[in-house]
Amino acid sequence: MMHRALVTVLALLLVVARVWSWPGDLDTTFGDHGKVKPDVSPVGVANAAVLQADGRIVAAGSTGTYDQPLHITLVRYNVDGSLDPMFGTAGQVVTTIGSAGAALAVARQPDGKLVAAGYGVVNGQQLIALARYDSVGNADSDFGASGTVATAVGTSADARGIAVQTDDSIVVVGSTATTSGDTDFALARYDTRGNLDPSFGTGGIVVTDLGGVDAAQAVALQSDGRIVVGGSSDGRFAFARYGVDGTLDSTFGSGGVVVTNFEGRLSALALASGGKILAAGTGFNGYTFRGFVLARYNADGTSDLTFGTAGSVTSHFGSGDPDAAFALAVQSDGRIVVAGRAEPGQRNGTSYFGLLRYEADGVLDRSFAPCVGATTGFGVFVGAEAVAVLVQPDGKLVAVGRYFEAARYVGTGAATACEPAVPGRSALLLRSPILPPHAVFSRPQWLRWRWTGASAVDTTDFGDPTAGTDLILCVMDAESGVPFELGAMAPANPCVTESPARPSGRCWRSTARGYSYMAPSDPIFEVPDGLARITLRPGPAGRATIHVQGGGHADPPVLALPSFPLTTPVVVRFQRDDGPSCWEATFSNPSRNDGTGFTAKSD
Repeated sequence: MMHRALVTVLALLLVVARVWSWPGDLDTTFGDHGKVKPDVSPVGVANAAVLQADGRIVAAGSTGTYDQPLHITLVRYNVDGSLDPMFGTAGQVVTTIGSAGAALAVARQPDGKLVAAGYGVVNGQQLIALARYDSVGNADSDFGASGTVATAVGTSADARGIAVQTDDSIVVVGSTATTSGDTDFALARYDTRGNLDPSFGTGGIVVTDLGGVDAAQAVALQSDGRIVVGGSSDGRFAFARYGVDGTLDSTFGSGGVVVTNFEGRLSALALASGGKILAAGTGFNGYTFRGFVLARYNADGTSDLTFGTAGSVTSHFGSGDPDAAFALAVQSDGRIVVAGRAEPGQRNGTSYFGLLRYEADGVLDRSFAPCVGATTGFGVFVGAEAVAVLVQPDGKLVAVGRYFEAARYVGTGAATACEPAVPGRSALLLRSPILPPHAVFSRPQWLRWRWTGASAVDTTDFGDPTAGTDLILCVMDAESGVPFELGAMAPANPCVTESPARPSGRCWRSTARGYSYMAPSDPIFEVPDGLARITLRPGPAGRATIHVQGGGHADPPVLALPSFPLTTPVVVRFQRDDGPSCWEATFSNPSRNDGTGFTAKSD
């Protein structure tokens, strides 16, 4: 049984320097307000990243031009997010192995050297490819042929995971194609000079048929030298464990192999205390994505039933269908960070970096980001997804994206909960676009939330959304604290328009009564980004109010509403991310809670 954790974030996004910070906030000392988006090549794709000892970040992937093949590329960022001009040429190193290639994984050796692994196309055949560099990006002439190695396995092969053993031997894992068109797990081990290790498998190569279409995606090394490999077999999570000589470990699963019943694509692997195995990836339901998946297995390969629900947890941002996890990291306190692609329902299917953090037992960490999940965008109509997440020694988190973007987040902090103002009365309406029986015309999906305080609210309690305060709305299951599906975004910026009554863009305005936000109608997308109007009005007890509404007819929907009916009681919380203030209300007795929506007055 999978635990379905639905992550809801309605965020008004603009980050400024502040003394209050949540774990999961962007670190404004990095790049441009926490983000960098370098122009590395006309065509560039990143697949992995690693931290160097001095804190610099190295991303690995491929670059090229629109009319030329891609080649293995490393890009290095300084600790402040700028490209490092001392690394290669203007921060980039491009390596050619055959006619085309790509780095799919990267590792740092104890001596500081960097090893990239992936594939190269040589004489029309795709081979496992490795390239090694010194710490500043120069090809290591002591490795292979002028710093590169290419190995044929089967009719086609690649390396998607890499690990460096204690003796500096290099283990790579991936897949190989057979003459029958099948694919199997493929492993190779190289010595420090790039030669295949004859003591490993057959001539340095191990091929394992798990009984289906198999592909290894990740590798982790146990302290006793055994090698844990994770991937998929016929679209299901699958694992294999090998001894130091490459033979399957008979104490793991069935003859060294575990093929689970869980449909999905495993992308990342890590070891937890007690020899347990963490796996992150994406769940599938037929051809439909099922969001972020995090699972834990015992040292013998059995599912760890003490983790999440029956060994796993599935989490979503927004509508959740396109959400996918590609990376995971374990913090020093045992908490688990999973990163990937989040598409929380904004217009045009725009995707974002998505980060979630879990406690060691698989429960979502509610102290991470104001509404459990962190999402970071890199521009309207520009898709983004995190392919790597790294934990710095100071606890900060670095995510690297598919197109060499990067973002750094606060990893630790004092913020654990907001301090809710005393509510007086509140009303919530969530309306599904699903039509009631006998309806003739379609209707837009819609959200409306009104809050009136029983205690006084000062203007300063709202921060200043015209100058950078982020305001977040969460709709949560009060029993578990897990948010429902919901997502929309409004830029937090001041109005500069010719007509104050009708701003030409989506913006915040300071008024004599507080703050207001209004989005103009859009003939194509109806309400851009899902939010139509927000008013924040301070006042004495019984007079302070908050009103949020949004929705529209857009396709895809700009506001990803929950799957109805909802589990009660429902809690709505509105909070700022640069201070402890928040406002919430609980709804236990809805007047409507069916497939068409949810309507209720607060308790």
